[in-house]
Amino acid sequence: MNETLELTEADDKTLTAACKKLLQQQSFTTQNKLREALVSIGFVGISQSTVSRLLSQLGVIKVQNACGKKAYCLTVENAPVRVESSISSQIEFITHNQAVVVVKTHPGSAQLIARLVDIDPHNEILGTVGGNDTVLVIPKSIAEIDKCEQIVRIRLGVQ
Repeated sequence: MNETLELTEADDKTLTAACKKLLQQQSFTTQNKLREALVSIGFVGISQSTVSRLLSQLGVIKVQNACGKKAYCLTVENAPVRVESSISSQIEFITHNQAVVVVKTHPGSAQLIARLVDIDPHNEILGTVGGNDTVLVIPKSIAEIDKCEQIVRIRLGVQ
């Protein structure tokens, strides 16, 4: 039997806040583990699709944790980027070829790194492309490629 849980706007905000708090406090490697944690704190009837929607709403991404496992991680859209050593430790090197800045990362880290560069737009950066282990940072002007690389280094905590 498939029952759909109808949430009011207030319930939805409470659920979203609870999900965010859990993600800030614990590491979850699957949506089901997060769903089970939500159920354990009183959100009975939460489906996997509801958890998936919550993760999307919160801008959650999956990144490699300290144990080498992929875990869900909140991105902070409206706050300044604060790079911890764990982020910079995912970067192998940063260089450029007079056209684009290249950030070489450990496998699976490139999209997170690209997102960190994109969070707070800078007028020297047009955008990024993140693959599996490489981020391409497109400068506004190739004449200012050195400046663009320096901005990327500062944002990522790599000097």
